[in-house]
Amino acid sequence: MGLKLSSAALMAALFLLSACQGGPPPASAPPPEPPPAIASTLPEEAPQSLPDIPPAPDGGPLTESPGLEAPALQAEPPEEEPEPEAPPNTTLYVLMYHHFVQEEGAGLNDWTLTQERFRADLEWLSSHGYATVLPRELAAGEPLPQRAVMLTFDDGYASNYTLAYPLLQEYGAKAAIALITSLNEEGHPEYLSWDMCQEMARSGLVELGSHTHALHQEHPRGVKRLPGESREEYEARVLPDLERSAALIEEHTGAEVTYFAYPHGQKDSWAADFIAQRFSVTVTTKHGPGSVAGGLYSLPRYNISTKQPPSRFLPE
Repeated sequence: MGLKLSSAALMAALFLLSACQGGPPPASAPPPEPPPAIASTLPEEAPQSLPDIPPAPDGGPLTESPGLEAPALQAEPPEEEPEPEAPPNTTLYVLMYHHFVQEEGAGLNDWTLTQERFRADLEWLSSHGYATVLPRELAAGEPLPQRAVMLTFDDGYASNYTLAYPLLQEYGAKAAIALITSLNEEGHPEYLSWDMCQEMARSGLVELGSHTHALHQEHPRGVKRLPGESREEYEARVLPDLERSAALIEEHTGAEVTYFAYPHGQKDSWAADFIAQRFSVTVTTKHGPGSVAGGLYSLPRYNISTKQPPSRFLPE
């Protein structure tokens, strides 16, 4: 026998079921009002500006944020230390020449050289890095090149101008010529004229010095004292000769004389003081290399001949 429910009971059951399932409230219920706004108690602050951002190392903009640390720049490599300078050179090789001839067999001896052999000497010196210097450069205290050589011509032969001087010009080499000035004064054809001396002196390649005025030809030759000669007699004979030679060169060339070559390499203590006061550089005929560390007086020399070229004495 079926169970019958009244209409009122059915409506009540449906209402309870809807409440249990969380359904919406009846359409007649009003919506809840929002809570009142909370007033801020913090004071108003001015907007803060961003810090300046430095430009990137290459001049472009940085892409990092201001708060991030920029990448570290690479450190530059340390500078290389300069190489130590070579110590000043004090070694000076002095070469001694005299007379030059055009061809082989023309009276060659230990004091004579052909023009082509002199060319070979200059070529060897140049190819091995030697630089020529003059006495006045030494006297002025100019530093020596690392390979320094001084070319010296004794007596003042005319061949120094006619045969050697053109080669000095060709190679840009310098030389010192020691004159026996009495022969220049006499106009001897085998020796330099004053016109030749002036031309070479103006070139800057040749320096003219003293080899005495007339004492070279006397006996004992040069500045050696005579047997039994007193000091007063010696000074009256020798010192005016030396002064005259230097004065004549200065008169004809306009250049100060700083260089003296002892005739035959012979020295005398009685002339030492005068020579030291009148000249700045002196040379002898003593064989060997020179050194300016001990001064510029009595420098030794190598005699150059056909049998003894510079390559025999100077390091390659």
